[in-house]
Amino acid sequence: MNGKMRRSAQLALIALCAIALVIAGCSKNNGNNASSTQPAATNSQGSESSSASPTSEASPESKPVTIKVSNWPKPNEEAQVKVYDAFVAKMKEKYAYINVEKDEWGYDVSSFLPKAASGELPTVYETFFTEADKIIKANYAADITDLITKNDFDKALNPDLLKLVEKDGKYFGIPKDGYVIGLMYNVNLFKQAGLVDEKGVPKFPKTYEELAQTAQIIKDKTGKPGFFFPTKNNQGGWMFMNIAWAYGAEFEQQVEGKWKAVFNTPEAAAALQYVKDLKWKYNVLPANNLVDVGTDLFQMFGTDQVGMSFGMPEWGNAMVQNLKMSKDNFAVSALPAGPKGNVTLLGGGLYMFAPDSTPEQLDSAFKWLEVKGFSPQTTQESLDGLETSSKTANEQGLIVGPHGLRVWVNEDRINAEQKIVDKYTNINMDMFNDYMTNGSAGLRPEVPVNAQELYKTLDVVIQAVLTNKNADPKTLLDKAASDFQKDYLDKVQ
Repeated sequence: MNGKMRRSAQLALIALCAIALVIAGCSKNNGNNASSTQPAATNSQGSESSSASPTSEASPESKPVTIKVSNWPKPNEEAQVKVYDAFVAKMKEKYAYINVEKDEWGYDVSSFLPKAASGELPTVYETFFTEADKIIKANYAADITDLITKNDFDKALNPDLLKLVEKDGKYFGIPKDGYVIGLMYNVNLFKQAGLVDEKGVPKFPKTYEELAQTAQIIKDKTGKPGFFFPTKNNQGGWMFMNIAWAYGAEFEQQVEGKWKAVFNTPEAAAALQYVKDLKWKYNVLPANNLVDVGTDLFQMFGTDQVGMSFGMPEWGNAMVQNLKMSKDNFAVSALPAGPKGNVTLLGGGLYMFAPDSTPEQLDSAFKWLEVKGFSPQTTQESLDGLETSSKTANEQGLIVGPHGLRVWVNEDRINAEQKIVDKYTNINMDMFNDYMTNGSAGLRPEVPVNAQELYKTLDVVIQAVLTNKNADPKTLLDKAASDFQKDYLDKVQ
C-alpha cells in the first residue's frame, strides 16, 4: 500500500487526510525516523493488532537511551494521539531510562534515500513489503536476528511474510500488518440509489461488469460519481493490478535469469480498456482525472460524494476521524471477479530499524513494540497495548471489529487478540463479513522487482486513457513496458 495504507500504504493514510503508516524516526546513534507513500494499512482499531514480547525490566543502573519513532500521529488525529500518549506513559512507567522521541515522518520513495544516505533514519521506521529487498541490499536496515529469535517472533509470524525480511539467514525487519484490497461502499449513497438489501447492507457487485452497472445506477439516481479510481502518486498502478490480474495479465517474468516486463498483452490491454470505459462508456468516475487516495478519495467518500472505491476496512477510520463520517456509513466487500476469476492484491507494512542503531537502541525499540502490543506473547500484560487501542477507538466512535490479513500464525495469540476486539466491536459486521470471508480469494503478492516504479509507470497510462477518448490501450502499454524494461528491469539484471 501500497500503497500512501499498510499497504499504503501507506499516501498518508491513517491520516492522509488520513491514514499513514506509523514509522519511527532517529538521528544518528540516538534515535530514528520514517514515513510512507501508499495509503498505509493500520488495523481498524487504529493501531497495531498484536500483543507484546517478553523483555525484562531495566535495572536501576541502566544508562539513558533515546529512540525515535516515525509516523507519529499528527495533532488533529485525536484518537491516535490519545493512544500514543498512553503508550509513552507506559514506557516511562516500565522503562524510565528510555526516552521516546516523536517523528511524524512516514516512508516514501523520494524522501527515504536522502534520509538513509545522510544517516538520519529513525530507530524504528515503517515501510512496505515491496521495499524490503532494496532496503536490505542497500544496507539501510539493521540486523535484528538475535532479537527476533530471542523474543520468538520467528516462531509466531507467518513464515511467508518473514521471508520478505530475510537475507542469508538473517532478519532485517518485522512484518507488522497485512492487507488485501477490497471494495468500499458509501452506504448513504447506496441507500439513495435503492441498492441495499432488507438489512440495509449494500448489494455487493460480484463481477467487474456488475461494478460498472452498479456505479451507473448510483450516478443516475444520485448524480454522484459511482466509482473512484486513483490516478497519481503510484496509486493508479497499485489499484490497476487487481483488475489486470483478474483479466489474466502478468507484469514481470523471469526468463533465463533476467526479469522481463510482460504487461503489453491483450489481457492487460483489455483491463486498461475497462478502466477507460468507466470514464467514456459508463461516465461513472469523478470529473477530475488527477486524484489520489489520501486527499481526494477520503474527502469525496467521507462527504457522500462518491459511491465505491477499491480500499480496505482500515481506511474507514481516516474518514470517521477527520471528516466526521458516521462509522455506519461504511462497508467493505471482497473484490469482484474478472474474466479469469477473483484476484486480490496482497500487501502490507514492515518495521525496520536504522542501520546505525546501537544494541541498546534496538533492545529499547523492541520494548516500545512490546508496550504497543506487538508481540507473540499472550499474557495479559502483553495484550495491554491492543486493549488500550481498541477501548480508545471505541470511545472515540471509530470503527472496531473488522481486521486485515493476520501476520501471526500461533492460534493462542490470534484468539486472545480476537477476544479483545470482540469486546469493543461497535459496528454491524454484516457490512464487512463478505470481505472477511471471501476477501482473500486469489491472493497475489505485489511484483518482486521495482513495484513502486511499476505503479508510477502505470499511473501514466491510466491518466492517458482517462484524458484522451482516442487513446489506444495496447499502444500505451507497448511503450510503457519498453520504458519500464529499459529504465528499471535492465538495471537489476
